[in-house]
Amino acid sequence: MKKIISFLSAITLLALYGCSGDDIMDTYWRDNTTGEWLIGVTEDKVIYDCKIWDIASMDKSEGTYTIQAKHGLDSLDIRFGRKQYTRRTITIGSKQFDCSLIEGHFLPDYPKKDTCATFADNHYAEGDSVTIIGWIKPLPAILNWLINKIRKNQKNDKEVSVSMVTNILTGEDLTFTAPIDSNDHFMLRIPIENTTSFYLESGRGWARIVAEPNETYFLMMDPLQGKKLFMGKNARLLNEINAHKIIPQGYGIKEMETMGDIMNILDSVKIQTKEKMQELDSMCRMHPTLSERYRTYYRNKVLTNDARILMQGMYLTPNYELPEEYVNAVDENYWKELAEPYTLNSYEFSHFFNDYGFLLQNKTHTNDYKLKWIMDLAEKDGIIKLSAKDREAIEQHDLAWPVYNVIWKNAPDSLQKVLEKDFNKKDFMKVINEIQSRNPKYKDYSLQKFILRELEGILKEMNAREWSGTTQDILLCRNLCKEINWSRKSLGKEILAFADEHIHTPAARHTVHAMNNKYEQIGKRKLTDADNLKSNDVVKGMSDGEKILRKIIEPYKGKIILVDIWGTWCGPCKEGLSHSQEEYERLKDFDIVYLYLANRSSEDSWKNVIKEYNVMGDNVVHYNLPAEQQKAVENYIGVTGYPTYRLIDRDGMLLDVNASPQPLDALANLLERMK
Repeated sequence: MKKIISFLSAITLLALYGCSGDDIMDTYWRDNTTGEWLIGVTEDKVIYDCKIWDIASMDKSEGTYTIQAKHGLDSLDIRFGRKQYTRRTITIGSKQFDCSLIEGHFLPDYPKKDTCATFADNHYAEGDSVTIIGWIKPLPAILNWLINKIRKNQKNDKEVSVSMVTNILTGEDLTFTAPIDSNDHFMLRIPIENTTSFYLESGRGWARIVAEPNETYFLMMDPLQGKKLFMGKNARLLNEINAHKIIPQGYGIKEMETMGDIMNILDSVKIQTKEKMQELDSMCRMHPTLSERYRTYYRNKVLTNDARILMQGMYLTPNYELPEEYVNAVDENYWKELAEPYTLNSYEFSHFFNDYGFLLQNKTHTNDYKLKWIMDLAEKDGIIKLSAKDREAIEQHDLAWPVYNVIWKNAPDSLQKVLEKDFNKKDFMKVINEIQSRNPKYKDYSLQKFILRELEGILKEMNAREWSGTTQDILLCRNLCKEINWSRKSLGKEILAFADEHIHTPAARHTVHAMNNKYEQIGKRKLTDADNLKSNDVVKGMSDGEKILRKIIEPYKGKIILVDIWGTWCGPCKEGLSHSQEEYERLKDFDIVYLYLANRSSEDSWKNVIKEYNVMGDNVVHYNLPAEQQKAVENYIGVTGYPTYRLIDRDGMLLDVNASPQPLDALANLLERMK
């Protein structure tokens, strides 16, 4: 693909330069003093000062050009002097510039080295953004058709999109898009927490961007000439990193599995890091005026990429535990070597940070399922009252749990469910379940205490590793946002007080409170159609999965039933539910009942998700069955993952078909055939 495009570009350039002579149409010029791209001229436009100007008039006389350009109410007088080889004197307003024609695909190396190695750091302030203005010229129709034929994944050439950017405070991967208008121009303004890198893509090409807060950059992509040029106050780095790429390598989990011992992975990645750093050094020797920010950016990119790979090794170890020597090597050779701000390579850093945070969190889980501490605390706070029989059952649980936990963790997936079922059948588990069921406040109380203990454990681990205050704030913020997102309900007052005490970065603290307030308000809202939520009394006392399902669907005989098995803790499930109203509208011509069965979801979380995504309607039914009944229904249906979608036909037959509503057209076609 690259060879074809390069070949086509070469032919085009030869044609252009073979016939262009002294013409300035479709030319781009750099200021020889600063090295920056100064101006570009097309048939009826001028690009200058990050703006696209209309050419109001143009006069040519003996190899010179006089242009009057307009942008809104502003006007600009431009004069191109006679061409001397590839140079011209260009006068813009009252300023005169010695300029050279940009002949290659990228801006040539800058004439002087920039020794500044640091980036703008707003300390993760709120409300900052970056603006990308651009012009992406189209290819001739025949070339565009040919390239799209060759491409496996055709991208939309009517819009630009931003990818590989992550909100560092929440861990959420973000995408932004903007249309390319009829003149092939676009403007994209996106919020950023700090200096951030990402890819800007369209069906006509892509560019790597490092965006500093509140800057504006202009991007010109001319696929026919193969050009990619940036203009702006701090556009130097963007021109450098696109012209001189250092591409980090990667290992997949399967490839890492073949390396054997976990320490072999460490050794292999360290060699890879060294090779990439040598490649970076070589690039800087070959191009001695590359800025120090170029070196800082690519050094950070290699370090974050390889640190991310190393942390993936955790998933190849028993209980996700890495040797201390391994973790110390990540700390010393990667983590502590990173330049700030950490958003500089936000996508790679975020995924590394997720895994590092999980490693610290895993260290706090040793005693989580020993119940004595939480039961004693709940009794002390008046949440529960324990009898001698209760205390005996708790003691038996805490003695049995560590042995069971080791066996369960090392068992294959197929055996884990059997072990879990057997453990829950123990007499002491029946007593413990009875304690919890007779004390309705216990579940939320214990969850709050477990979260607090986990946060305190993570804080202790971070302090032991001498993490900076900002790093602590980011990880605590991410953990709390993850908890809210998982439960879809607000945190308790105790946890919010912990956040306010230990998170000092204002943006991080505000992020936690904003997300918490959102679900607090959702929780207060009344359901617009409470009839959609059905009582479990209709199946009270039943234990057979098939019979439970038959009883639930009894009122809807003669209709097609789409069963959606989901959980409030399941990200893909909630993503699916977020398109519910679109689904109902698209399938409104079919006589469907939507039956939602929630798995292991608390009452508040269950209702909040339904309200948040408006999963309601005249033909919508929700059940939140007790855990054992839900499990029985899932076993009958054959659930192996979440979400699971099944169809029941008008005769009440459970169909073995893919009933996923994504994509909707495929489901609509299936329903059409069922008619």
